[in-house]
Amino acid sequence: MKKSSPPRPQKVMLVQHWFKKVNKKRIKWSAVYFATAGALHRLLVEGRRQRAAVKRQQQDMPLSTLKSMKLEPGDILYTPSSESTYYAGHMGIVGLDGKVYHVHPYGPVFADTLDWYLTRFYEGDRFIVFRTKLRQVGTRAAEWVQENYEQVRFYRLQTNLLSIEQNYCSKFIYQAYKFTSGLDLWERKFAKMKQGFIYPFRIERSSNLDVLGTFYK
Repeated sequence: MKKSSPPRPQKVMLVQHWFKKVNKKRIKWSAVYFATAGALHRLLVEGRRQRAAVKRQQQDMPLSTLKSMKLEPGDILYTPSSESTYYAGHMGIVGLDGKVYHVHPYGPVFADTLDWYLTRFYEGDRFIVFRTKLRQVGTRAAEWVQENYEQVRFYRLQTNLLSIEQNYCSKFIYQAYKFTSGLDLWERKFAKMKQGFIYPFRIERSSNLDVLGTFYK
């Protein structure tokens, strides 16, 4: 005859019941939290982002126009903060061979054709093309990029502005101009300092560059 298991102590059953009740509340409140957070994100972030994208598309030119442009050595392609740039922005520089050279976390450095470079970004991304006011300055920067891009060994947000081995996208472009013609695209007050972070938006604001056009994907 099979022995029946002894009855569980009442205290154990009460504790188990309490945990089940707490877990149900957790699930319920988690669902409420995610639903609320999702609604707020769509209202405050996605809605605003979509409206901004529509407005930009009314002002910007389609990507096909960028592809048909004759870019010159030293031209800079800048993509502002977006999901594909990890919300930090990204930029590359055109070399003498027409390729776009850019330091990237998965590289650490790439030499892409323009078409391939543009495939790295998502639909809705924006591109701003800059050109230096002095063509020979851009040519020297483009030559330096081709001669030195293989020296980049690590993608690092390092403060040493003289280090080529440890680099990132905007610092590499800053060096291309600074090391060849002395042009400081950062235009900081303390230009002799050898430490700092060159964020892409700093180069975007440089008075030494002209905007050739803005484009959307």
